Amino acid sequence: MRPLRFFAIVFSLLLAACSQKANYQKPDDPLEAGRDFIRFALDGDMKMAKTFVLSNADNDRLFDKIEKVYKDASAADKDQYKQASIIINKVEKVDDTTTVINFANSFRKKNQDLKMVKTKGEWWVDFKYTFTGNQPLE
Repeated sequence: MRPLRFFAIVFSLLLAACSQKANYQKPDDPLEAGRDFIRFALDGDMKMAKTFVLSNADNDRLFDKIEKVYKDASAADKDQYKQASIIINKVEKVDDTTTVINFANSFRKKNQDLKMVKTKGEWWVDFKYTFTGNQPLE
């Protein structure tokens, strides 16, 4: 009887975790949306992180590369990313539909820019900006 109770508890915890993600709503604030994107990426939840990426050929290709780098990282590095804190250095509101967040994480400590753009009422990550700024991809 105890093993059955154990599995019932584990199953209900898994079900609750899945339903939390199913009920997740993207924030309507660029800083909070950016933080959620970064947290999902650091935690290795690339499926959720990708739901923030403005879909176009460049962003999709760059995100796929980063997803592969994370997948190929050592277990120790993945643990460090999961434990890392997000460090927000600067938030620059460019206009009503564009915000640039300069951030780092406590594991890599590399400053990066994340461009958030508002499209159809939602904040999206213009991922290519993190790698190129406003320069075209080659």
